[in-house]
Amino acid sequence: MENNNKSQAELYREERKERLAKAAAKKAKKNPSFSRAKKILGKVIAVVLVVAICFGVVGGVLNFFGTPQKVLKVQVSDKDLNFSLAEFNYFYYNVWVNITNTSYQYESQYSQYYGEGAGVTITGYDYTKSPASQDYKDDYSSFTGITLKDLGKESATWADVMKYGAISQLVQIKYGAKLAKEAGLSMTADDQKEIDEYISSMAETAKEKDYSLDRYLRQAYGNGITEKMIRQIQEEQVLANAYFEKYATDTENSITDEQINDRYNADPDSYNIVSLRAYPFAAEYDENADDTAKETARKKAKALADAFLASATSEEEFLKLAAAELKKDSETKDSDPDSTTIMKNTYKDDITSTISEEAANWMFNKDRKVGDKAVFTVGEDDFFVVMATALPKKDTTSAGNDVRHILFKFPDAQKDADGKEIPVTDKQKAEVKAEADKVLAEYLKNPTEENFAALTVKYSKDVDSDGKVNNDGIYEGVNASSNYVESFRNWAIDEARKPGDVEIIETEYGYHIMYYIKSQGETWYTKIKEEILGDASTKLIDEIDAKYIQPINMDSFILKWAFKAETKHINQIVVSNLANSNA
Repeated sequence: MENNNKSQAELYREERKERLAKAAAKKAKKNPSFSRAKKILGKVIAVVLVVAICFGVVGGVLNFFGTPQKVLKVQVSDKDLNFSLAEFNYFYYNVWVNITNTSYQYESQYSQYYGEGAGVTITGYDYTKSPASQDYKDDYSSFTGITLKDLGKESATWADVMKYGAISQLVQIKYGAKLAKEAGLSMTADDQKEIDEYISSMAETAKEKDYSLDRYLRQAYGNGITEKMIRQIQEEQVLANAYFEKYATDTENSITDEQINDRYNADPDSYNIVSLRAYPFAAEYDENADDTAKETARKKAKALADAFLASATSEEEFLKLAAAELKKDSETKDSDPDSTTIMKNTYKDDITSTISEEAANWMFNKDRKVGDKAVFTVGEDDFFVVMATALPKKDTTSAGNDVRHILFKFPDAQKDADGKEIPVTDKQKAEVKAEADKVLAEYLKNPTEENFAALTVKYSKDVDSDGKVNNDGIYEGVNASSNYVESFRNWAIDEARKPGDVEIIETEYGYHIMYYIKSQGETWYTKIKEEILGDASTKLIDEIDAKYIQPINMDSFILKWAFKAETKHINQIVVSNLANSNA
């Protein structure tokens, strides 16, 4: 432990930073894009469609056109859900992409806290290696939603997990598409247009490589994939999404206040929040210190914490003591003790993650009183002084508000001869504002949310890399802590807002026509409602799994054959990616 030559304030910053990072990572692991908890209700059952150019095209032409993969079918207990080996190849590739991307994203986001290998630490998967070379453990099921029991194996590799995940998604989508047709649901013109545009984008990429589209698809996804099959898969996915979204809406509409209150009363600590002050003292000793030296350092840190506790006779005194401790170090001498020590509106799980389970149980004890204080030992070297400042209560804070917006951007920034950015002129602003006023007037001729949505698609400059409006201009769950520009956030969270309110506001990006959709309500209520909805969807997925997926012979000859070929295909891409990154 490299605590030598570090002040208490330095240690405090490091400890708090790492604990918050771990808490964030823990929350992230509960909600990954591939987890079972989110493989539900259409939105999350969908596969991410990523073209192969993102990972590099595998060199060399495959030596046949995949006729066996198109013809051979894997049998499911409902014949309408049977799927070809080519479809398996496509979904296997996409599952690999999802897991690889997620591991890479966690690596990028958390490596500053954990160092190199953060993606593996959080997900268990190393995106720089082939899936077949990595052992899979049940410890990783919080990321994938898949256990060794699901796989029917005592030991497995990540390739086995991807195989199971691909088949699960395939069957779920075919099942949803079948029920969508039975319910009379169909694709819209916009759905068809989106599929056409997706196929066109792949055709353009293929043309750039001087390939036919089908040849490009074979190299990207494996043998047997054709344009016709891609269209079929996407159409089934659209229908499945429609069915699962309908299922979600019907389920949500059926949830009663009685159900929500019953769940709250059964476990109020899960939906209550508290506020507290916390200040840590860490034992300081050289990394080569012997046991005696370590124990001496621990006793010293504990004594400092106890002295702090004894002197903190009120919250005001707690803050004064914290300020004095922070000023002992030059880097934190100007730190604000209020923001440094406060844990406001905090859930029990967050206290457990940040301090300890013992501290969390103490804060939520029915006998707790405001002003109560205690020292908690965390591990061997840390001692937290904690003071209760607000007792458990329902989290009535806003779960956030949903808004739409149409963005009219200011011109891109220009620079003068010295390289300094030239501010947008009043004339330029006036021209952009005139555009916004014109579209607002167009909206007011038919002041409905449907019309606003149509105008958003037509005019908004809040677009992705493909020029498509981001999420149809919708921003959900905007609250006081949301990371949006101030004027945008303040308009969205204004308590005076009513559904249908419309107004033009200015931000650093340009002018926005804002449309207020609704409030998501109090957080405790919304949280329980989402849990009930999640339970219902998980039950549905489990039923599909038990009835249609588990009975599939995962080790059948044809699946083994396809699995072997697709594993080789993925391995080639991994090797190619590493070669390109090291070039």
